Amino acid sequence: MALMHKLDYKYCRALNGREAVDIYREKHSSFLLVLMDMSMPIMDGFTATAKIRESERKRRLPRCSIVALTGVTSDEAKDQAFASGVDEFFSKPVLMKEVRELMERTRRSKEGDIDTQRQQEPG
Repeated sequence: MALMHKLDYKYCRALNGREAVDIYREKHSSFLLVLMDMSMPIMDGFTATAKIRESERKRRLPRCSIVALTGVTSDEAKDQAFASGVDEFFSKPVLMKEVRELMERTRRSKEGDIDTQRQQEPG
């Protein structure tokens, strides 16, 4: 997460997949997106992503953007990542420019979602 620090973005770090799920469940509204390492200990990123998606469905939470980060670039890994619920897939190493563009694209998308919700509210 050195890139997040260098780009001066606020972030929360989980040491394993179980911790990532627990942190998300506790603080879901504070995340713009989740950068999910697919090869974490205790619970891998595939399982953690699926559990986050399950929690969103059960609690009727808005869907958070989840981006897979992995050193494994096989088609099978990509398929498994998307099947678990990730929105985008990045192979390591990830460049600073890619992270900056991802953050800006996600921010614009979230702002568009909020504008759409405001337009749909009765009033």
